[in-house]
Amino acid sequence: MGADRQKSGDADPPASALPPPAATVATDIPAPTVARLATYLHVLRSFSQRGVLVASSGELATAAGVNPAILRKDLSYVAANGVRGVGYDVGRLTARISMTLHTDSIHTVALAGAGQLGRALLAHTGFGRGFRVAAMFDADPALTGTSLEVGGPRIAPLTDIAAVCAEVEPAVEIGVVATADDDARPAFDAFVGAGVRQVLNVTPVALTTEADVVVRQVDLALELQVLTFQASRGSAQAPRNDLKISSRSDVGAPREVKAADGRHGKAMGEETVTA
Repeated sequence: MGADRQKSGDADPPASALPPPAATVATDIPAPTVARLATYLHVLRSFSQRGVLVASSGELATAAGVNPAILRKDLSYVAANGVRGVGYDVGRLTARISMTLHTDSIHTVALAGAGQLGRALLAHTGFGRGFRVAAMFDADPALTGTSLEVGGPRIAPLTDIAAVCAEVEPAVEIGVVATADDDARPAFDAFVGAGVRQVLNVTPVALTTEADVVVRQVDLALELQVLTFQASRGSAQAPRNDLKISSRSDVGAPREVKAADGRHGKAMGEETVTA
């Protein structure tokens, strides 16, 4: 790892600290590259917290679990060029990727589900970087009017999603569905009806709609099932690297799927298992 060190900080370097880019940042970036850029950003933040100022492509690639050639190609989309024999400036590269992923500004989030999963998401450090939970909802009447953290939003009933989201300023950009399975569809429909066009679904329920809405599905049970399959192969066998959870390469091109309730609709940006 590079020898240059600095004091760690919680905030990403602001995009305004960057010099004018020598090349234009690409706007049409493949979905797998976007997912890897998010991983690189996580790695860079951990480097920064350890005081690392400069990192080579090999060090970044190893920490991110990718090939250095893939990393360099991915970084070309954000107009980031390292110095041969030296590496990448961690602060500048963090700011460059943050600017590309739009995490250098605050995005408003509404969270449906204040149970254990919702609380875990709220407590996750990732929510503190570029995201503000402005509204929370739950089906439990006992939680109505309470708050999970000092200064946080008061929990409203799931039936109030549309009304509350309409009053949030700035407007809710991302809705998170972390409810019980039976409440997932009503919560999702309410978000869509309120004009929310980006939804993170962490329930096992398939959520689809005819509207132009991007849905990201994160099914923890599915992930565990894949790992169970890998474990069942036995330690004597070398692990397969071709069976993995990956983002669809055709995000943005909706496909027809059938939901658990029998509906057909468009699914965009889903997580899928590829073999």
